[in-house]
Amino acid sequence: MRTRYAWRAALLLLTVVSLLAAGTRAGTAGPVSGTIVVTSYGGSWEEFMRKVIVSGFEAENPGVKVELSVGLSRDWISKLRAAGKNNPPYDVVIANAVWVSAARLEGFFEKFTEQTVPNLKEVWPELRNKGDVGVIFALNPLGLGYRKDLVQTPPKRWKDLWNAEYKGKLGIYSINNSAGPMFIMLAAKLFSGNDKNIDAGIAKIKELRPFRQSDFSGDMEILLTRGEVQIGILDSPAASRLKKQGVPLEFAPPIEGMFMFEQDTNVTVGSKNKAAAYAFVNYMLSRPIQEKWSNQYFLTPANKNLKFAGEMSQLVPIHTGPQIRSIIKWDWDWFNTGAREQMIEKWNREIIGR
Repeated sequence: MRTRYAWRAALLLLTVVSLLAAGTRAGTAGPVSGTIVVTSYGGSWEEFMRKVIVSGFEAENPGVKVELSVGLSRDWISKLRAAGKNNPPYDVVIANAVWVSAARLEGFFEKFTEQTVPNLKEVWPELRNKGDVGVIFALNPLGLGYRKDLVQTPPKRWKDLWNAEYKGKLGIYSINNSAGPMFIMLAAKLFSGNDKNIDAGIAKIKELRPFRQSDFSGDMEILLTRGEVQIGILDSPAASRLKKQGVPLEFAPPIEGMFMFEQDTNVTVGSKNKAAAYAFVNYMLSRPIQEKWSNQYFLTPANKNLKFAGEMSQLVPIHTGPQIRSIIKWDWDWFNTGAREQMIEKWNREIIGR
């Protein structure tokens, strides 16, 4: 009799433990449902989101419907502010960190925990935001793309851009692209030791003139492909795509480190369906989905357990711990409390001359 009761008790305990483990893996008390609105860039990004990411998430969570809001980072943040914290038009905001950081300062986004987003524990520590308010799900490291058929001396460092050999052959981003302010901060850091020395950064960039300015990464790719720019600031995924297309281009990760276009992922504090929103973020951070993003766009994944070998290790050149730690980061809180406006004013006056 005792043996039979002991056996039943053991079965009951095993069942409870299994249920608790399942709940921990899911990060929720039960299946999620309802509708969530997620931001997305347009073009091929939107197509990939719909056909692969959204369809896969909905298949795993049949009670959830995902709607995409297609646009640009600055527009999403403007609409968030207009709607107010309690009535956001989006549940999940995926956007560049330079824009998201301003809204984060204003209290628009939720703090993540490893209970609400279990895969947070698989993210590189360097890609977890301060206080875990949002998380970087992937990034495009920026370095130097150059035409190997046109450039005699390949660049190895950012400071090489100031070499006389490259005069008149350069392409950089305008102040309208987030890479523009980042380049100002980089120049300031390289030549003054202080990335917040805006005057020093602008003065050094003036020395590079004449150069081509690009508002969008796609424009820089075109300029390099045509040879109108021989050396340009370029993200590594774009360089890998161009090389796969047969463009005689090489990518140089500067030895001083690279900065990045971050894809920052957040849940709004006013979301009416936070359970599904958290589940979507958790899905985006999972190793299989991170691998799909890397295979499609050669993005550097946030998940530290995703490894690369062979050709993929070349197409995604930044993916190891030391490489991730070498990425240059910026104080976006400082940038969004007055520095942005100073940079725009000085750029327009001293670089463009208006």
